[in-house]
Amino acid sequence: MMRRSAGGCAASILLAAALSAGAATADAGEIADKAALAETLVERGYSEAALAALDKSVAAFWAASPLQLRTIAFVDGVEGYGRYTPRDGAAFRNGDTLRLYFEPVGQTFAPDGDGVRAALAVDVEIRTPGGLILGTAKDFATLEWAGRTPMHEVQATVETRLPFLKAGDYLLLLTLRDRNSDKSAEVTLPFSVAG
Repeated sequence: MMRRSAGGCAASILLAAALSAGAATADAGEIADKAALAETLVERGYSEAALAALDKSVAAFWAASPLQLRTIAFVDGVEGYGRYTPRDGAAFRNGDTLRLYFEPVGQTFAPDGDGVRAALAVDVEIRTPGGLILGTAKDFATLEWAGRTPMHEVQATVETRLPFLKAGDYLLLLTLRDRNSDKSAEVTLPFSVAG
């Protein structure tokens, strides 16, 4: 078994952080450079070339971005991207449907024939505020988007019937895992069950 001193471990952590910061700066430079080029091209009247440069800037941002959620909410209904009816509060009764709307950002698009495909696995967990796990469902859902080009404005809805819980406060932990990379995101939503 290999052991490291606290100083060696700290040095390794600092080195890893410095390398990560350097990589992030390189990505940020590429994003900014392509966006600046788009701005210059549009100012000079080359709108088609400006759009292509902006698309490259967005692609660089998407590749560098961690998996994250632009929006997440308990909802009563969903009609499409950005078109949802937020639920009035997060109080539920046993047997109600927990319906979540969210907009992921940073998912990886993998080649798929003549186009691309993105896929996220969804894990769900219900906990007490004290951390006691009451239920978990790994791979509860798989979400997929496919098209000719990467789609940056996508939404998903995940729903399940609320299991029987005593009246009180709870936490819904949602974990998204990118099927095409090692990116993941985790969000915790408080909710309550009425007596």
